[in-house]
Amino acid sequence: MIANKVKLVIWDLDDTFWTGTLLEGGMTAIPRNAAMVKELSCRGIVNSICSKNEYEGAKAALADLGIWDHFVFPHIAFSPKGQAIANMLEGAGLRAENTLFIDDNPANLEEVKFFNPGIMTAHPAEVLDALLDHPHCAGKPDPELTRLKQYQFLQRKVEEKGASALSNEEFLRASNIRIEIDRDIEANFDRVVELINRTNQLNYTKKRLNTDGDIREFRRLLGRFGHQSGCIRARDNYGDYGLIGFFLMKKRPNNTRLIQFVFSCRTMNMGIEQYIYEMLDRPDIEIAPPVSYGLDTHAEIDWINAGDRDDAGISPIAKNWKLVLLGGCDLLQLASYCSTDRLEFVNRMRGDVKVRYDDPGFILSDRAALKAHDHLLPCWNYEDAVNFDNGIASARLILLCMGAAMNGRYYRIRDAAQVRMPNAWAKHVQEKDPQWFAENFRPLELDDDARLKLILDSFDAVAARRDPEAHVFIIGTYTKGLGENSAGRRGPINEAYRRYCESQPGFHYFDLDAVLPPEQLVDNRHFSPLGYYALARHILAAAGGLEEATDTGVPLLSAAAA
Repeated sequence: MIANKVKLVIWDLDDTFWTGTLLEGGMTAIPRNAAMVKELSCRGIVNSICSKNEYEGAKAALADLGIWDHFVFPHIAFSPKGQAIANMLEGAGLRAENTLFIDDNPANLEEVKFFNPGIMTAHPAEVLDALLDHPHCAGKPDPELTRLKQYQFLQRKVEEKGASALSNEEFLRASNIRIEIDRDIEANFDRVVELINRTNQLNYTKKRLNTDGDIREFRRLLGRFGHQSGCIRARDNYGDYGLIGFFLMKKRPNNTRLIQFVFSCRTMNMGIEQYIYEMLDRPDIEIAPPVSYGLDTHAEIDWINAGDRDDAGISPIAKNWKLVLLGGCDLLQLASYCSTDRLEFVNRMRGDVKVRYDDPGFILSDRAALKAHDHLLPCWNYEDAVNFDNGIASARLILLCMGAAMNGRYYRIRDAAQVRMPNAWAKHVQEKDPQWFAENFRPLELDDDARLKLILDSFDAVAARRDPEAHVFIIGTYTKGLGENSAGRRGPINEAYRRYCESQPGFHYFDLDAVLPPEQLVDNRHFSPLGYYALARHILAAAGGLEEATDTGVPLLSAAAA
């Protein structure tokens, strides 16, 4: 019954925590099972509930047992359990294979297994006597209940996301988002290929065009009978986002499916992907995970309209200052709100290579050494580095988000250049050719202090190369509502950023915690469009980059005010 490591135990209530049923009264508590929940929490194993019961009554009964606060994502309602647990696992980000569901009703056990393939299930009488002694339930000592607190935070975020959807949708309605379908694919061909090959988070099909043969087949499909394609352009009251999406669809009477469906992160959480999907009449699509935005996120999208590009109404919010952005692709929307003249160094795909520029080595490595070893660089390259140097030498706004450099693996390449790679990508590169990797890459063991020093050194390098009139914004790490371990690690990073900016003319520390309340955090990495808009307004206000006559009527957000 318990074949895998247990990370989550989902409990039924009646005849599990008490004999009898809650609705009929006359229950007798089972103290051993309540104590078992507390012990599992102390082992870092989280607990939840799935019970057909009355919520407030069940909550009160569990509070009397002293264990209500030990449950996350509880589902207590008169509804089927199979789909409820599937939703619970999605919200918690846990796999069915690491979940144990305990229920005294065999029909419930079978239903849950049907909707959650791989889940472990058991009758209380079959499992509880030996549960704590089972090796797959050993967990790890967690006397501070850190893991429980992390999942409680995750639960609050999921709940707040639902509660805050209205305010963000109101902002989207006020933004006057308009899209245009451009059918001239040939005129936009290079941009379309770039979008398909570079984009990952909102590339729903992930069918790359890596070879000349791929390109020829793609062109053939574009002109083939029964295939429809279109480039998606978007704009709103704050600017023109340009070509941000593309679709290629095979349309037959009995077979309509999407071959390519891809969008830029620049418009994430604006609902454009779902709007286009519904406009195409929801064709079949084989989604290649992971994607960061579902196609059924909103019950209804009533804030987007199709319109001509000649329509009036765009009112820029920023002076047309040249901007250089280095960081995660989630910041593309922020950059779009700041300037139309942009040079962006953000996460991208180059063939089958994931390129990340939030790497101190990208900024610090000697350019002559990079040129000599360009053929060995596993991600960014010499040309990228030169473009970055030229960009910051002429930019008026520079945004740097380097928090990811505290993670991943660092290597020296023939003692000439240094590179950081996320753990999964480093493993992929090494496994591709172990001998070549061992001959050219030397791993570096860096603690947090050493990593932070590299980040600060990279800021020094930017300071030396930038235009003296440029405003450089160092974007901090967001800590609101995080567990103690994560917040405790990020706090010193933010304080180091703050001290650095106070000592360096023209540098501004951008405190995300002070600007954005937690409800503007859509998931672990992304903010709502209203959140990015507020960040842009704060940046431009600090740099003096706002036009005087562009009051949009949307107030700046403040975490303190919220």
